[in-house]
Amino acid sequence: MIHSPEKQFQEPLRIPWLPRPLLVGGIMVLTALASLALGFFAAEGSMIPMLALIFPAVALIGAMFAVRYLEFLVLIFPLTALAMRFAEIPTGTESPLHISLVLSLGLVGIWIVTMFVRRDWQVPKTSFNASLFVFMAICCISLPWGILWRDPILNMAAMGGSFPITQTASLASMLVSMCIPFLVGYYIDSEWKIKFYLAAFVIGGTLMTMTQLLEIEQDILTDAGLWGLWYVAILFSIMLTLPGVAWHWRALCLGLIGMHLYLVVILNSGWLSGWVPGIIGIGGVIFLYSRKYFFIMVLCLALLAIGPASSYIETVIEEEKEEGGMERLDIWERNLGIVAQHWLFGMGPAGYAPYNMTYFPWDARSTHNNFFDVVAQFGVVGLLTWFWFMGASLWFGLQTVNRAPPGFLRTVAIIATGGWAGALASMMLGDWVLPFAYNQGIRGYPYTVYSWLFLGLLVSVHRLLDRDEPVVSDTISDCRL
Repeated sequence: MIHSPEKQFQEPLRIPWLPRPLLVGGIMVLTALASLALGFFAAEGSMIPMLALIFPAVALIGAMFAVRYLEFLVLIFPLTALAMRFAEIPTGTESPLHISLVLSLGLVGIWIVTMFVRRDWQVPKTSFNASLFVFMAICCISLPWGILWRDPILNMAAMGGSFPITQTASLASMLVSMCIPFLVGYYIDSEWKIKFYLAAFVIGGTLMTMTQLLEIEQDILTDAGLWGLWYVAILFSIMLTLPGVAWHWRALCLGLIGMHLYLVVILNSGWLSGWVPGIIGIGGVIFLYSRKYFFIMVLCLALLAIGPASSYIETVIEEEKEEGGMERLDIWERNLGIVAQHWLFGMGPAGYAPYNMTYFPWDARSTHNNFFDVVAQFGVVGLLTWFWFMGASLWFGLQTVNRAPPGFLRTVAIIATGGWAGALASMMLGDWVLPFAYNQGIRGYPYTVYSWLFLGLLVSVHRLLDRDEPVVSDTISDCRL
């Protein structure tokens, strides 16, 4: 049975153990004292104390608004990630907080508090819950573990005094990313909301493709990370799997896909992360739709690779070598050498950075590979748990696709599962799913969260299928009688 999010917030939160007169009186007294203090600091010209007094009030008002309109804020969340690239809050460091990260932290935090206060567990049930929760716990354990077993000769001065903050922020951004599928899966509870998400990515992806093709500089759209993967996954799935779509709409989807592939495969062929995940995502969509078509696609790609496309592949490989892509092998080898000494729970979030700065200061680069990032930060235990989560989430997607009848929900399940397969494969090329603090970093949250949003849509589809099943079973029972 699915509980509607709308009903969850029809009544305000109450604090049963606090008498209402005492609560109202306390608020009035605090307001009066705060007003007097603001007047005093304003007369003195002390801005910092004034801001310190104003911020809690603003935060409280924002929290009250979020509690009231939590469902609406979850609905518009993709817009903050896709089309508000400029919206950053400075932190005094090189890593400002993007509005999408701030909103995510607020929404997840408020959701957890409301569940605690109402004593109502609202996290959707999926086959990957256990693996993801265990991985999140390992991430938390790895932070104190990495500090406790840190090499005593590390040059921590090279990391600056803010390194503990960097580690904590990195952990928080990863944890909130992993909460997004549950938040989206719970609040995106109808087909029109799913369509809103898909429309946002299609419109945003089209504008991103056109601005890049026309070389238009802009600071609005977040055209980074795996946006292309999800753009082509949506269009290709609609074109191939959605029943009842008119031929001219299918032709439009094909044209937009062709325009995007021309941009990423022909013009920007050297950036593998820009097109390889998208091709894998298309392959995943075809596999879920028809095993026969998938076999034909693999055969055609193999013939192209040894035939007309062989020169193109050689060119891409040479470009990768010229840009230092093969140097990653040396970086990975060094990384594994450090991991061998900290193999259980790793070195913590961002934890291998000071090791690189100490032992390899001439080439202290990140691995540019999410799997190596995971094993370095969270150890062998973390990596094995992540593999467990990968298998469980893909199996969940396959089950959802097989359950769904032909139609919109099945198409969305194919989009999310095929795209998620491409996103997981992209981890070999960079930290596009779990951002490393000194590469994509917390600044990259608005585009690394894309894949987690679609995993959330997969949860939404699964819950909608659960909601409709009792109606179907009742109808069958009536027919039998």
